[in-house]
Amino acid sequence: MILTKYAIKRKSASWAIIICLVVLGIFGYLQLSVNFLPTITYPVVKVQIRWPGSTPDEINTEIADPIERFISTVDKLDYIESSSMEGLYSLTVYFQYDADVDIAFQDVLAAMTRANSALPEDIEPPYVFKADPSQLPVMQIVIGSENWGPVKLRTWTENYLQDILLGIKGVAGTDVVGGLEREIHIRLDDETLQKYNLTTLAIIKRISEENIEQSAGSITVDGKDIITRTLGKFSSLEDLKKIVLLEKDYKKVYLEDVAKVVDYHEKADMITRLNGEESVRVSINKEAESNTVEVAQRIYKRLKDIKTSLPSGIKMNFVEDQSVYIRQSIDGVKSAAYSAAVLLVIVIFIFLGSFRQVFTMITSIPITLLINFGLMRFSGFSLNIFSLGGLVIAIGVVLDSSIVVLENISRKLKTETSDSKEQIIEKATWEVGPAIIASTISFLALFMPFFFVKGLTSLLFKELILVIAGIVVISLFMAITVTPLISSVVLKNRKDEKTSKFDTFFIKIEDLYSRLVNHMIENKIKSILFFILLFMISFSLLSKTGGEFLPLMDDGRLMIKVKMPTGTSSKTTDEVINQLEKVLNDEKSIESYFSLAGGRIKGLTTDEVANEGEINIQLVGRSKRKFSTRQYVNMLKKKVSKISYPGAKIMVKQSAIKGISGNRASDIIVKFRGQDINILQKLGKQSIEIMKSSDLLSNVVFSVDLNKPEYQIKIDREKAYELGISVKDIASTIRSYILGVIATRYEDNDEYYNVVVITPNSNFKNKEDIQNIVLSTSRGTTVRLQDVAKISLETGPIEIIRENQLKQITVEADITGKDLSSTAAMLKKQLNEKLKIPAGYELDLGGKVEMMNDMKNTVFSVLLFAIFFSFIVLVVQFNSYSIPFIILFSLPVVLSGIIPLLYLFSIPLGATVIIGILVVIAATINDGVLLITTADSMTDVGSRIERVVKAATLRLKPRIMTTMTTMVGFIPLALNLQEGSDMLQPMALAAIGGLFYELFVALLLMPILYTVFRRK
Repeated sequence: MILTKYAIKRKSASWAIIICLVVLGIFGYLQLSVNFLPTITYPVVKVQIRWPGSTPDEINTEIADPIERFISTVDKLDYIESSSMEGLYSLTVYFQYDADVDIAFQDVLAAMTRANSALPEDIEPPYVFKADPSQLPVMQIVIGSENWGPVKLRTWTENYLQDILLGIKGVAGTDVVGGLEREIHIRLDDETLQKYNLTTLAIIKRISEENIEQSAGSITVDGKDIITRTLGKFSSLEDLKKIVLLEKDYKKVYLEDVAKVVDYHEKADMITRLNGEESVRVSINKEAESNTVEVAQRIYKRLKDIKTSLPSGIKMNFVEDQSVYIRQSIDGVKSAAYSAAVLLVIVIFIFLGSFRQVFTMITSIPITLLINFGLMRFSGFSLNIFSLGGLVIAIGVVLDSSIVVLENISRKLKTETSDSKEQIIEKATWEVGPAIIASTISFLALFMPFFFVKGLTSLLFKELILVIAGIVVISLFMAITVTPLISSVVLKNRKDEKTSKFDTFFIKIEDLYSRLVNHMIENKIKSILFFILLFMISFSLLSKTGGEFLPLMDDGRLMIKVKMPTGTSSKTTDEVINQLEKVLNDEKSIESYFSLAGGRIKGLTTDEVANEGEINIQLVGRSKRKFSTRQYVNMLKKKVSKISYPGAKIMVKQSAIKGISGNRASDIIVKFRGQDINILQKLGKQSIEIMKSSDLLSNVVFSVDLNKPEYQIKIDREKAYELGISVKDIASTIRSYILGVIATRYEDNDEYYNVVVITPNSNFKNKEDIQNIVLSTSRGTTVRLQDVAKISLETGPIEIIRENQLKQITVEADITGKDLSSTAAMLKKQLNEKLKIPAGYELDLGGKVEMMNDMKNTVFSVLLFAIFFSFIVLVVQFNSYSIPFIILFSLPVVLSGIIPLLYLFSIPLGATVIIGILVVIAATINDGVLLITTADSMTDVGSRIERVVKAATLRLKPRIMTTMTTMVGFIPLALNLQEGSDMLQPMALAAIGGLFYELFVALLLMPILYTVFRRK
């Protein structure tokens, strides 16, 4: 081969090229960013609109309907989901994976612009942003103070600390929760208002008019343009107090005469604590493509710099730092790689028994890996759990081609002496060169489908696949250049060399193997039936293995979610959270816990939901506890089950992997869609009874309750008109009494605070109090609300969820015991049998089971196309259909060897297992190609049976070596001794089981198939 000849003849030039590539690889390695997962850009855009005081029904009709009509027309849309809650509309727009997120964002902005004219006038400006899961909090800081109250602590956090954090390179944004936001309250006095014949709306209007700063344009004076500005903003609260409302009896009436101006705070709807102490939490989100570890280091450094300037009594605690687990996980996988390399050297030495040969082999490993790091940097990859997983896998296969070449070189150096050493090495490499090139191309063909399928699975495993492919290509280059090059320097002609004890032992093994293969070929029908029987037995276990998307990580993160009956106040919800905290205080395995009452954490934001709460728990490190996170979840479930509170639903679950879209959802989400919310609720309640009766499900929760109590005020328009008061004025007045109305914004030290006009004298306890609200008419008189409206106590939804413009109700649940796939299948069967779903209504399963089903579809496509591409490549390479059939007929038998191991270790069929399967398929193709090529090249041997037996015997030692080296590469991951290996353990176990069984198929079944299909 030209490259081999060049490498041997021009040693200095060859080494110079290799050194150059290694240096570039080292440079690339030092520049690689470090993350937990590969960088995945999700084309997802979110829209949030606040409409204070509005009901879910109003938001659904006035906001959701018009917006979603416009949004549904944008290009490359996948689906949309929306939520209409009290005072808040939230829309998530999911685009197809091949959509450009920036273009998608602009399309949503354009659609929102078109929809604006159809929206209510008094909504807050829509907030549109790209919702990338990789931007989820990389760090959470909890701030407490011994000296400050909740208002000052929140103000300091937002006005000082938040600005510092946002100035750090790589930080995309922050989310502050807890404490109390500062507000300026204008507390009106009813009697004084009536005395001066003033209305609430008139005061709101006056406050708004008095707080103005506006440009008036520019004028030219002496040839210079001078800008003019009207400065009318409040510079202090005294300015606010001194607003003139009217003049009566030659005396001015100021705002302070009819109201108290109080520097106060918002209503405490959300309560936050760290380890039981009140605090403020800051979640720090990184930019999508930033290095998590580097961003965390910059945050630590910046906070260290300002430590001396912090106010006395301020305490900062880091309750969650993704970079710590990332470093531990990456170090764990690196350790697995080092262990694999050491095991690899041991296996090679056992088989070769020569330090010279071992040196020749292992020199290729660091060179290959370093060159690969350079390619990773050039491709924009990062060091993450998947790219390093690909590296560990590749360590096992990196020497496959080199083993074949070196074994042939060693054999030729023993048997041939007529030529020079360099000529023998070149000839030996040339003999096996076409075979290893063919097997490498076939190997690469297996992974081509990942570039043709779409979806999360393809994106998630892209780096792992490309790292493996890159190393395999580099290892081929090493096998035909570096291995012959080093052999020409290190190895010697060994004709007179004594046979080692291991070689003597292996000669006996080869003789025994040769006789066994001959015997099985003579009884080929029985032999083939035996393998078919094993296949059928194994295949019968496939349905019992179940399925999953990704395995859970043992990262010590879990949560307790609390859901109270609809209408429960945040204060009552906090009472339940307090009881749970008492249980956690006695747990020595807990490092920290953060409590939230009256809210729900949803992605990048935290929403106010009075009847919900959660506690996020971080356990001590894996080495400091005797149980896994999953085991602790089960232990904690038993303890919290003793807490009894009327109507409270308490769920304990392991936290999902961050950065994967949709992965935070429950295991199973039963979705009912249609137009009538009442029919949907009926279906939901029926499904709850079915699901609660199952021992396979836990944490069963109904997403939407339609029974939230609400006072509905129906205005008599004719009476209101006769009395001189508009419907809008009535609504605004009622809001000012109950909720308060934001009249303007007060600026203090470049920060803005709401100025809220309220009527504090109103102590609403029942319907009669609302009926007695005083309304001012345009005629200067006052009337009671009951004079122009009727009030009734009704019920309404706490939240209206929609998907693709259809109303939706969901029932969420987590699995217990059995796997996700079989549990979901059983549940859907039960629901279809027991529920009568009307025409026009849909039943679907979502959550992690939906992700798993998408993965299965992707995997099916990948496996199908992988086999197809391999078949085409083999046909083209060998210009024959018999060779592909010999190999492809072996694949089902080989893959059936994986199933018993999955069943034995209770490993569901998931995305990582599929990678292990592809490695086994690659090994099968590699073995088949080398066996057939070797057998076909023996033209001097008699019958095809003799040829294949001799070829199989000749391939026995390198075949066992390559299988062993590949298997030992997976052993450190399979043992799961290090942080981060949880994700890749199923893949490693599947690969080990499959490779072990594949070895027997390659050694025993393939020779038989050769005699059946290869007739020439």
